[in-house]
Amino acid sequence: MKKNLYALVSLLLVCAMVLGTVTAATAEEEDRPRIVILTSINVDTEGTDVNDNDYINYIRDTIGVDIEFINDGTNQYRQKMNTMLASNNPPDAFMLMDVTQRTDLARWAEEGMLLPLDDYLAEYCPDLLASIKDEAWEVTKYDGKIYAVPFQRYDSTPYLTFVRKDWLENLGIDPDDVKTIDDWYNMLKRFVTDDPDGNGIDDTYGIVSTSSGTHLTNSYFKDSFGAARAQVVDGELLPNYMLDGYKEWLKFMNKLYEEKILDPEYIVNSGSQMWEKVASGKYGMFLWFWGLQEYLSKGLDREDLVAMAPPLREDGSEASYIYSSPNRHMMAITADCENVEAVLKFFNWSCTEEGAIFLYAGLEGKDYDIVDGTIVLREDRKGKNLGWRQLTLGVQQPNVDQEPIKSILAQSFGELGMEHLALATKYGAYNDLDLFCPIFEELSQYDFDKIVSEYTDKAITGQVDIDATWDEYIQNLRQMGGDLKIQLSTDWYNNEYNK
Repeated sequence: MKKNLYALVSLLLVCAMVLGTVTAATAEEEDRPRIVILTSINVDTEGTDVNDNDYINYIRDTIGVDIEFINDGTNQYRQKMNTMLASNNPPDAFMLMDVTQRTDLARWAEEGMLLPLDDYLAEYCPDLLASIKDEAWEVTKYDGKIYAVPFQRYDSTPYLTFVRKDWLENLGIDPDDVKTIDDWYNMLKRFVTDDPDGNGIDDTYGIVSTSSGTHLTNSYFKDSFGAARAQVVDGELLPNYMLDGYKEWLKFMNKLYEEKILDPEYIVNSGSQMWEKVASGKYGMFLWFWGLQEYLSKGLDREDLVAMAPPLREDGSEASYIYSSPNRHMMAITADCENVEAVLKFFNWSCTEEGAIFLYAGLEGKDYDIVDGTIVLREDRKGKNLGWRQLTLGVQQPNVDQEPIKSILAQSFGELGMEHLALATKYGAYNDLDLFCPIFEELSQYDFDKIVSEYTDKAITGQVDIDATWDEYIQNLRQMGGDLKIQLSTDWYNNEYNK
């Protein structure tokens, strides 16, 4: 009987301890500051809920913040953002996406919807301030104040041009000898005319791409013609698409199109169609992100490609692969946010060593193990979920030349992948003057992108004679707000930027 009594008492004590632990844990979770973030996690999450998975739960427990995501991974994200910010219940923080980010930032800041962060950053974000470079912060400013935290890329540009190694070998072309625009043209022409795959059939093309309305085709060769960056010409700061070099680039691209060097279907190719064509083995070259995630997902091998620098400019100087910004996106905090410190604690953690290891390696016991004090990625988790963790954090540690991050990346991408990262970093650049020029409210009614993209498509595909219509194109741009844009940009350049 005594034994039974002792057993019962022991059981009650254990239950009390467990209940006490659970109650304490629950109380601790309830005491955490809560933040709601509107985001676009548009990558594979292995079928899990973005609010209920190992990664987000680890972050919650580690930094002691209750985070809830409102996620829209579709191309309707910007509409979702506009709707939520105009509502009576805006999120605490939200992602500002890609090419529209500065326009949206300026609009919401002007309307008082965003919180200026300068004073908060100095107090709460020492790791962010130490990690992110000045030009990345510059993009997040409106009227001289910082209104968002930048997701700075860890490469200068994601872009590289990749060429089939077997075609180069079959045609006896040394890629180190392909330097000028003429060299590139001759190589690509041979990809079409000289049966590089050796099947005796006229069925090969030089370049596969997607629509010129995207950043892809527009990045091919453009800086080699001096047509990728705004320039001061005769005292005016002109956008790149009004330069004489842009006209020459269009003529070159039209030549590639007419000679079927550029895939004749490029303008209607979707991303998936492009990768199907790459996998078909009938296209010699493509420009894409150095990480090659989509290429590798087709079961193809990075070793079968040669990564190449862009063609030299006419004067022999090196050209670059121009990217839209040093930042993938920005994370803004709304003026109604009640837990600003908690949001910034979350963002700042990404630039701590612990946060960086989480971002690039994942979780110990899930994605990696510690072997003799070293992080060793599990074979089936190498490179896995990196994009998911990046988007979950919204901000990342961009300095990857330091250990242990450098070794983690090398495990994920391999030695050749790291060489490709180094090339992308070496040849990456931005359209600096256009990037840093303020967003002018006076220009909000004009749609320059539409005019430019429509003319570019028609010019490349031969629907218009470029020499005969160029002056009309420039005149139309100037009349449709271009003169005002040039005046405002030139005044900014002369009075602020160039001083």
